[in-house]
Amino acid sequence: MIILKIGGNMINHLPDGFFEYVAEKQGAGEHIIIVHGGGNIISKCGEFVGEPVKKIDGIRVTNSTMMKISDLLLNNVIQEQLSKKLMNHGIATHNLNSYDYSFVKGNYLDHDKYGEVGTISHIDTDWINKMTDNYVGLMSSIVYKNDTEKLNVNADIAASEMASLLRADELILLTDVCGVKVEDRILEQLNHKQALKLIDEQYIVSGMIPKVKAALDAIDHGVDNVTITNNLDEHGTVIIN
Repeated sequence: MIILKIGGNMINHLPDGFFEYVAEKQGAGEHIIIVHGGGNIISKCGEFVGEPVKKIDGIRVTNSTMMKISDLLLNNVIQEQLSKKLMNHGIATHNLNSYDYSFVKGNYLDHDKYGEVGTISHIDTDWINKMTDNYVGLMSSIVYKNDTEKLNVNADIAASEMASLLRADELILLTDVCGVKVEDRILEQLNHKQALKLIDEQYIVSGMIPKVKAALDAIDHGVDNVTITNNLDEHGTVIIN
C-alpha cells in the first residue's frame, strides 16, 4: 500500500507526472490512498467569518466554527475536485468520506491547546482494503471522535498515522517545496537526531515541523520508505532511521 499526502494548495497544480505515477501504481495492483488537506481555501473562509488562522507549531487551532467549515470544504468541495481531476486522467476513485461511515476514529490531540484537533486511534482496515481494491481511495483529514462528532487532524499527521496503522510500504508527503531546506540547501536525507536538532535550532519551522515529525513517526512505526518532496519524479528528502 502507498499513502500519498497532498496539501490543499497543490490540488490545482498537480503535474501530469503525478497522475501517470498513480495510474501506473494502480495498474500494478497497488492499493493507494491519497490523504488531502485544505490549504488556503479554509483559511480564507475562516477570515470571512471572523476566524483568522491561528497555528501552533504548524498545527491549525480549530474551534467549533472552523470544525464545521473544514468538514464541509474538505469533504464536499476539495475531495470532489480532486476526484474529478483523477477521473479525467482515467483513474477510478472512491471518495472515502462520502459514505458517512466512521472508518477512521480519533482522539483529541490536546483540546485545551488546539481545540477540535485530533490524532487517529483506529482504522477499519478491512473496509479500507476493500474500498481501495482497483480504486484510489481519497480521504480528508477529518475523523470521527464518536459516531456523530468529528475532529480535524493535521493532514501530514493523518497520512503518517494511516501509513503506520495500515502497515503501508510507502508514505510520500507532497508539499509545495522540493524537500526539507536548510539555508537554501535541500537535504537529501534526514534522520531523527538531525531533524530534532534542526527544529530546536529553528532551521525547520512553521508547517514543515508537523510534516517532518509525521515522517519520523512513520519511520518509527515501521513504514520503510518515507519521502518529503514536491514532485514524484524528484528525489526530495528521504527520511531514514
